[in-house]
Amino acid sequence: MTARAIDGTRLGDAEVSLDQRPARLRLGRPGNEREHFLDWERAIDDGGHLRKCIVCGCDTLYRSRSSPRLTIIIAVLGLSIGAVGLAGYGTPPVLLVATCIAVTIDLVLFLRSWWRLTCYRCHSSFRGMPIARYHLGWDARTQRRIDSANQPSPGSS
Repeated sequence: MTARAIDGTRLGDAEVSLDQRPARLRLGRPGNEREHFLDWERAIDDGGHLRKCIVCGCDTLYRSRSSPRLTIIIAVLGLSIGAVGLAGYGTPPVLLVATCIAVTIDLVLFLRSWWRLTCYRCHSSFRGMPIARYHLGWDARTQRRIDSANQPSPGSS
């Protein structure tokens, strides 16, 4: 998991077992570590899936695909191959081979990407665990609802 504070600042990465359910974690850089308590109350459903964020307690999570950083480089390479072809600087067989290589690398990267759960409130992410079917992808309306619930009301101090 990658833990984040409510304001979105990164607290650190940790390995957390759903079976052991540790009550606290030490996160941060070595020498500057801080203890953080995890909220396991009603966090696991009957199927053994994570139902809510154990960092901030938010009950709204979304699923997303986490792709390797190399994917961006491959996308730029594919666009470059297309630009060279449109400009007429390459021969069709060479461009076809280069495009096939770029598509193959991109497909392998896509298959190697993993699913993760992310909290709408603190943006902590959880990966390497089974994800329940009721977790949907990111939704802008849900994000606005969570953000407006976290904002202080006007006139409050």
